[in-house]
Amino acid sequence: MIRTKEVREMDLKAQMGKEVMIKVANRIGILADVARALADRGINLLAIDAHALAGQAFIRLVTDDNLRAGDTLGEHGYKSQAEDVILLTVPHKPGILHRVTEILAESEIDVHHVYASTTDKGGNCCVVLHTANDAQALVKFNENRIGV
Repeated sequence: MIRTKEVREMDLKAQMGKEVMIKVANRIGILADVARALADRGINLLAIDAHALAGQAFIRLVTDDNLRAGDTLGEHGYKSQAEDVILLTVPHKPGILHRVTEILAESEIDVHHVYASTTDKGGNCCVVLHTANDAQALVKFNENRIGV
């Protein structure tokens, strides 16, 4: 387990980014259809969050080309919107999410949503965050060496 001091001293990356979000009627196969449309255009998924609630499917995507992803989804009848998010590249180790959320809690910044990607070859993952104040959160991550 990583101790808080060790996490503070790590060289992590924090930057502003965008996610593509769609809200559609939920049905079996909707995620497969979205994934196929993007794959057919060679668009790589870097992180994804999908859930269903009250008959609606909510899909959030971070891709290697969000503009093209939005256009592709539109061509397939999905209305998408781009939303600002913070992208954190962090080691895939115990204690990292605690440190990230601790920084936000200490700064009294409310988290609206969070999800993460798989690990890259270097042992890192991408944490996608949207908060009540993304600009302030990014400053706090940089002050605490998450984003150096």
